[in-house]
Amino acid sequence: MRNTLLIRRYAKAFLDYAIKNNMADQGLADLELITNTLQDHRELRNILSQPFLSKDKKENIINRVFKDKISANTLKFITLMLDKNRQDIIPQILVTYRELYNEYKGIAEVTITTAVKIDEPTQQKLLYFVKDKVSGKVVITNKIDKSIIGGFIINYLDYQYDRSVRNELKELQSIFNENLYVKGY
Repeated sequence: MRNTLLIRRYAKAFLDYAIKNNMADQGLADLELITNTLQDHRELRNILSQPFLSKDKKENIINRVFKDKISANTLKFITLMLDKNRQDIIPQILVTYRELYNEYKGIAEVTITTAVKIDEPTQQKLLYFVKDKVSGKVVITNKIDKSIIGGFIINYLDYQYDRSVRNELKELQSIFNENLYVKGY
């Protein structure tokens, strides 16, 4: 819980700063680039997490890697994260920043999970199931998960509408697991 509040504070502070400096879009892109780079390069993650490496050396590494790729303001934010020894929560800050950014811009992110890729008209038809919950511009992400067998799962914020074959089979299994035999008939 404490970590979640900390992550939210950093994300909100950076978004407020980015909005004030007309760089909210750039801030999102920069955080995505940094997070993707850290996820793709285990060596960089390991170096930044070393407690014996000085903060100056870590800042020097970050400057060399990202100096021409991200804005100076984002670089200052990442340097602050290194100074506070918070580099391990940068990916979570990105997630929270994106949520706050979408709220600020009036964007609703809806994830539709299917067993196979679906086309744009089908995605729009499936939005019917969450139309009363979604407001603003809708951005649809189609995730493919063959384990759901068929059907679809729609996620929007904390709401989930599950009409997958896997879920239907689980419901049937729970019904069959009940002892329906009544003695005496």
